[in-house]
Amino acid sequence: MATERTSFLLRDDIHTTEYVAPLRFAGRAKGALIVAFDRREDCSDTERRLIDAAAQQTALAAHICSLYQAARDTSFSLAKEVERRTAETETQRMFIEAIIDSLPLSLYAVDRNYRVVAWNRNRELGELGIPRGSALGKNVFKVLTRQPRNVLEEEFSRVFESGEIERIEQETTTTRGEVRHWLISKIPMWADQSGEVSHVITVGEEVTDRVEAQRAVARAEKLAAVGRLAAGVVHEINNPLATISACAESLESRLNEGAFDASPMVEDLREYLGLIRSEAFRCKSITNGLLDFSRTRASDHVTINLGDVIHSAIRLLSHQQRRSAVEFRLDLADDLSPVSGDPGQLQQAVIALATNALDAMVISGILTIAARNQDDKVVVDVIDNGVGIQPENLPKIFEPFFTTKEIGKGTGLGLAVCYGILTEHGGALDVQSTVGVGTTFTITLPAVNLTEE
Repeated sequence: MATERTSFLLRDDIHTTEYVAPLRFAGRAKGALIVAFDRREDCSDTERRLIDAAAQQTALAAHICSLYQAARDTSFSLAKEVERRTAETETQRMFIEAIIDSLPLSLYAVDRNYRVVAWNRNRELGELGIPRGSALGKNVFKVLTRQPRNVLEEEFSRVFESGEIERIEQETTTTRGEVRHWLISKIPMWADQSGEVSHVITVGEEVTDRVEAQRAVARAEKLAAVGRLAAGVVHEINNPLATISACAESLESRLNEGAFDASPMVEDLREYLGLIRSEAFRCKSITNGLLDFSRTRASDHVTINLGDVIHSAIRLLSHQQRRSAVEFRLDLADDLSPVSGDPGQLQQAVIALATNALDAMVISGILTIAARNQDDKVVVDVIDNGVGIQPENLPKIFEPFFTTKEIGKGTGLGLAVCYGILTEHGGALDVQSTVGVGTTFTITLPAVNLTEE
């Protein structure tokens, strides 16, 4: 309690006494409660006790207010931090999704209930694509209905149980008959520390170009092997074949002259000689085909117009009366670029492909040969609407001796020879086929730029 005016904290000329009660909490002074009295006798012990009690309550209230303010500040900072981290998480999530969507792969993920939880953009594209909204959250077996459920379920189960990556090669056929090759990888994912695979990520990579390149290399190696074989043995085979044919013809001549009329087996002899001659002729056609592999092709290249080669080939084919039920159609670009090659060999390739097409049209049909410029190449399509080629046979049709024709109707060398001719001309031969619809063989040859010096 203060009674000297010089020590008063409150400045006025009225009060004569001040009482100061400190605001203490937890042993620390937080401030002071000052009460002024006009008369000294009014500052009794009772008044001072009341002031001390009020000071204690005020100190407690001040402490609570400071705690509230600190909590409020902390809450505001925490909200800001949560908002910042949420934004960072969302940005990171969108970035990861953008990365996954940008991958040149088809990707999706399923949980242990086989529910689709991820589906990237590439999985939406293409003929077999499915929109993301139609896949997310749904059972994978209801989404991928084109695949046998039991096979797909076994693949997922093996990865969930073993925790090991599983890779499978698959083939798909488009509505246009194009065969696509895929490498499917099923990858286990652990989302927690339980040690149990929580998800399986499926990644599909199209490897059509790689598979076709590998097959082209294998095909070229087979052609080279056949060529080496032909170079070594064909002439040795032709010599005894010529002797057999000559003997058979000589005996047939004597038979026709009546030299064996007295024999009761004359008709059997006639039949057997006919078989010997026809089979010898078939062997001769095979060895002639083999010789095509051993010869050096495209040795004398000249600049030619493929349109002229195609017209010449069609004139030869149209004279075959047995093909009168087939309609020939030509669709050749007027500005067809020239190519460099051997006219005879390229005509041989076109005739072989067209003959194959005619054989595929049993009774009647339409044989179309179209030629066009494409970038720096000339492309020729030989199209038929025949029986088509079975999908399992497509990878093998350019292999030597592979044929689907009846015995005696083909040697299995025609397409292999075509492939070899076009490859050695720096070109390519491809095929697309749909059973019951038809087949298209596509020749691609590099164009000649006549303006280059």
